Amino acid sequence: MYHYPGAIHMHTRFSDGSGSVEDLALAAREAGLRWIIITDHDDLRAKQYEGWLHDVLVIVGHEITPPRNHFLALDIDRVIDNRLPPQEFIDQVYAAGGFGIIAHPDERVKNAFKDIYRWDDWGIDGPGERNGRTVGIELWNLMSDWGEHLTPRNKEIIYFFPRLGISGPTPETLAWWDRLNMMGKRTFGIGGVDAHAFVSRAFWGRVEVFPYRWMFGTLTNYVLLPERLPFDASTATRTVLDAIAAGRSYFVNRLDGDCPALVWHAARGAMRWHAGDTASLGDGPLTFVADVGCDAQIHLIYDGRILARSARLLRHSVVLPGVYRLEAYRRGMPWLYTNPVYVSSGK
Repeated sequence: MYHYPGAIHMHTRFSDGSGSVEDLALAAREAGLRWIIITDHDDLRAKQYEGWLHDVLVIVGHEITPPRNHFLALDIDRVIDNRLPPQEFIDQVYAAGGFGIIAHPDERVKNAFKDIYRWDDWGIDGPGERNGRTVGIELWNLMSDWGEHLTPRNKEIIYFFPRLGISGPTPETLAWWDRLNMMGKRTFGIGGVDAHAFVSRAFWGRVEVFPYRWMFGTLTNYVLLPERLPFDASTATRTVLDAIAAGRSYFVNRLDGDCPALVWHAARGAMRWHAGDTASLGDGPLTFVADVGCDAQIHLIYDGRILARSARLLRHSVVLPGVYRLEAYRRGMPWLYTNPVYVSSGK
């Protein structure tokens, strides 16, 4: 498998970001990314720049942004009306041939930096008629996470030491994700940067919160491809979007170290099943294999609960159907999340 790093959820001058599409592509290249997905608020003007730019594949969707219930609409050529109720705008995205991601679903804090943009009704979790179509959840939104920790007393210290204002996905979001997958509602997880590079003034001068280059070195999604990413821009775009929709990805917080070649699969003999795949127990037990390549605590999660723990390397045989995914922690902090391998009974 080939691992291609990229970033999801970001804004340009076409909405409330401070940079051009070219600025974002250059920052992404400097951060070592191969693809980015721009999601301006209710705006698709960046779509004219789709394709390879500075050796970065630029993909453009948009964020549907009513006062609450934000949704990243991907693989779509028109702006969906944000005045529609959430179920209706989701259904319009899928009717138009696209798919989407529920953004920062568990926000709870209003402060000088942000309002509360949570997903209000967790009973609305995808298109009304799934028909095998997947939806995504932004398990970890970096700017939302940081903003949730911001107070008048700590605003200077967590600006200069932002890691102090980042704690990872909420337990409620992870539990919701697991429940949906256990119910058979295929739901992939991503990490979103929500990059704006806001520019404001402080008593010491001009402040940028936070530069695109810095943001692109944080939550990084790796899509897993069986072949190299095509050179043709439209084919490459289709390849990345298909991989994301199928859950063939994992993400890491690169502030705590990179993991550019994660080993994570279910195995039986020479057969391998990776994130997003469905494996069967019909021919016997499966062995999950993981190697994060560095000092980290690994958790194998089975149907929302920790099944096994290990340091760096893991091998664990299973005989029960269910939803299996991987989490890893470094220095006690959330670091890596994979999408699930789905295991069926084979009967």
